[in-house]
Amino acid sequence: MTQRPGQDEPRTYPAGMAVPPAPAFRPALYRLRLRHGVDFARRPEPLGQVEYLPPEHRRCGLVTVEYELHAKPPARWRLCRVRGVGGETPGRDEILVVEDRWYWFHPNDDVEYDEYRPEDAAPYDAYQQTVPDHFQHLFEPDSLLALCQVQRTPPAVLLGRSVRVVVAHPRPGHPARAFALWGPGADAYRLHIDASTGLALRAEAFVAGHPFQVDEVVGLELDPDVPPALFEAGLDPRDVLYRRGDIGPGRRVPPARAARYAAAEGFDLLLPQPLPPEGSLRIWDRPLSRREIRVQVDLASGRHVVMLQYAAHDASGPPALRGRTCVDVSGTADPEETENLMALLAPYADGP
Repeated sequence: MTQRPGQDEPRTYPAGMAVPPAPAFRPALYRLRLRHGVDFARRPEPLGQVEYLPPEHRRCGLVTVEYELHAKPPARWRLCRVRGVGGETPGRDEILVVEDRWYWFHPNDDVEYDEYRPEDAAPYDAYQQTVPDHFQHLFEPDSLLALCQVQRTPPAVLLGRSVRVVVAHPRPGHPARAFALWGPGADAYRLHIDASTGLALRAEAFVAGHPFQVDEVVGLELDPDVPPALFEAGLDPRDVLYRRGDIGPGRRVPPARAARYAAAEGFDLLLPQPLPPEGSLRIWDRPLSRREIRVQVDLASGRHVVMLQYAAHDASGPPALRGRTCVDVSGTADPEETENLMALLAPYADGP
């Protein structure tokens, strides 16, 4: 049975008054294992946006994703998704915030970056629309309580730690965005706040007595030993770096699949055959207004050639190459390396 928030002999505080402050113990570094759950069927529309979800996620019940967070408040955060919906293990999927810089390491060998402003720490994709950049709000529960009528319920124990349990009812007049990270549209929030550090170990958003968003800490280490370079971007030469808002490289696909996508759009996938000695090949699918296949060859010299391929009938400038395929060429290779590579291009035939 779902316990309604605030039903255990609450003590009410005046409007705007948060619970008494936690002791001033603040570790230099935290390592958290986090579970983020959303009941998409019960959740109110966040920020007035319409969502498009697969049918299996429209039923009642929390859909959960797990993360590992290393946090060095206030300016260094590294969030790694370690378990996706259904329990699958994702590829590389990390967000790094260092001072005023933000990076998102995608599973497709691409790295998105931008300047970072705390007020922009909003959800980052339509499917995980309530996932913040790094869960900093759990370290600042008073940012929610200051907007609410607060009730305090009897203390409890969570993760073997003493916690204060509070229930907060939003006061009218505040915009939905103010509650975006906690679960917008809730009529009540229940927080379990660690009495020692002030960290919210569990944060629940309720509507009509039912939780529709739950953020919970399922593992906590204070001042753990970590690699010295934990909060460094450590960009690899193979990473495709682009600014947030720009078009990224797309989704990594094998050659046979890319060839099928190209054929369906009326062009051939052109690949160097054979690859230059010690060269390597990566292919991305970009289904934009026109479908593009991004082919990158990393050369033994450490330089690379990028060939953006699309149907000749979509061309606005460059002439068709090999009849049906247009190729826009860029990269760091010198002109001779690029010319030699282009001479090896041929339509890809089905293979392994």
